[in-house]
Parts: sequence; structure tokens; C-alpha cells
Amino acid sequence: MASTAGAGVRHAPLWVDMAARVVRALPAGRYRAMNWVARRSSGPFVAHMPRELGGLQFLCDLGDPLMREVCLTGRYEPQETALLQRLLAQGMTTVDVGANWGYFTLVAAHLVGTRGRVISVEADPRAHHTLEWNISSNGLRSVRVVAAAAADEVGTLSFAAYGTDLDAGANFGLVLASSSGRGGRRFDVPARPLDQILDEAQVERVDVLKMDIEGAEARAITGLARRLSAQLVDRIVLELHPTYLREQGSSARAVVDRLSAYGYRAWQIDHSPRTHHRAASGAFDAASLLTPFASDGHLGDWPHLLLARDGLDALPAARPGCS
Repeated sequence: MASTAGAGVRHAPLWVDMAARVVRALPAGRYRAMNWVARRSSGPFVAHMPRELGGLQFLCDLGDPLMREVCLTGRYEPQETALLQRLLAQGMTTVDVGANWGYFTLVAAHLVGTRGRVISVEADPRAHHTLEWNISSNGLRSVRVVAAAAADEVGTLSFAAYGTDLDAGANFGLVLASSSGRGGRRFDVPARPLDQILDEAQVERVDVLKMDIEGAEARAITGLARRLSAQLVDRIVLELHPTYLREQGSSARAVVDRLSAYGYRAWQIDHSPRTHHRAASGAFDAASLLTPFASDGHLGDWPHLLLARDGLDALPAARPGCS
């Protein structure tokens, strides 16, 4: 499990920097190479985002798959990264729900700049130390971190952790504990509606909301009903987890249908291996990731969607230097 150490952590060892340069230059096999390199234990260190994503520093442990991928390949979820590069601009407001240790929060903070706002919401108490360190060490005053689960009402939710305390390859992350039971360590986490969280942050309109919360999407959307009804959220980048949603009595289709009822149109984000490789390898047209989703279409086993309010295109016009 990734370390949550902070102050006094050393900078990346020279061999890590050299390995990252090699891995990023590989025409193929970079993920196999990444995992091979990470077998060498190094302990926590300070790494940096790639220059085109702001070069911000983050606490890294190669035992965490997400940190490892960012450190050695320069990206995590390169499709969503490319979309945010196209969607976000200086001065915008974005919400990162399910921020984990803060990769997308750091990307967003760079893109919206000091005049923008980033609200970073994370339920996993183990991730908070790392997330807070990543924000404070970069002096990101535009970012507000909220330690809570996005939900339909104020209360407490019970979550189960990924993996076990002995699973060195597990990343931070929680799944709502279902009535059928789930093994692993349990956490009782404060739960709050997103409308309330945004009210307290004095944020009314949201340009882009990104959500990846392992099956809690239906609850979170209910807790954002006021802003969704008032058309105060322009675009949503959404990862759905059908299996976990079913355990909570909902479904991916129900979530999409509800957002459609609020006036959103959906596009599926291409997560095929070929497109993932293209997105990770360099600049390309972010619009090529998107396929309009028909109301009777098949969502698949692990849907990744971009939703935009009626009257808005999926993507804004490309800005100079933006793919």
C-alpha cells in the first residue's frame, strides 16, 4: 500500500528518472517495462508530473499502481487526461470526485491556473495525507480538499478497502460495503451531498465535474440534484462501475437515464487498448476519443462517458496548442 509519509521525503532516485525516460521513449511494451522497473523497492519519494501537465510534484511510491504509472509513463488514464486538457482553461471551476491521491486534481489545478477553482473530494482517509501533501507542497491555493464521500444525504457510509494491508500492489480506493458483505478493511466515512459541499466552497457553477467513485455514482448524482436541475454543471466526465452499482440497487443505465432527464447528452470515451496506447504516446485529437451514445445503445462492462448539457458540444473549440 502506498505510503502516506510527507515531510522530509527524498526526491526521486536517479535510477527512477533514468527509467522513466526510457519507458516513455519505448514505442511499445512500456507498461510491461514499467512493472518490471517497479519491482525494485525504493520507498516513498517526490516525483514530478510531466512538464506539459504542469510539472507539479507528488508523493510517489512505486508500489501504488497509479503513482507508478504517472511516475514512469507520465500519464494515468491518458484518455481522460487528454479530454481535460481540451475541456479546461484558465479561470474555470472543476470538481474532482474520487480524487484518490490527486493526479487529476493536479492536472486540473495546472489547467485552470490561479484564477480557477478545483474542489477535490475523496472518501478514503488513507489517501488524505498524500492528497493534502500534494496540494500544500505545490502551494495550490486554488484547490480545496474535502474529506468526505459524495452521497445523497448527510450521514455516514461504510466502505471496504481494495486489497488487504499486505497487498503491496494495491492502490488507495474504497467500495461501498454491500449487504452481501465484502472482505477487507472497513472504514466509516462522513457522507455529504455535493450540493452542500459546493455551497460551503462558495461554488455555484461548475465547468467540468469528473467522477470516479466505484459504484457510488447514483447517490452522488442525487446529492447534486439542485445544480443539475438548474443547469449549473456544464460537462461531466464519468466512470461507471456496473457491478458495484447493482450491489447498491442501481445500474449504469439508470445513472445515464437520470442524467439524460436533466438535459445531458452522452458520448462514450474509447478505452480500447489501441486508443489507450495512442493517448499515452503523445498529442492527438481528443475528439477522436468520443462516439455519440444512442439512448438504446450498449454501455458495456466498464463505461467511460463524457456528458454535456443540451446546447453544448461535447468539446469546446480547440485552443492553440490544445489537441
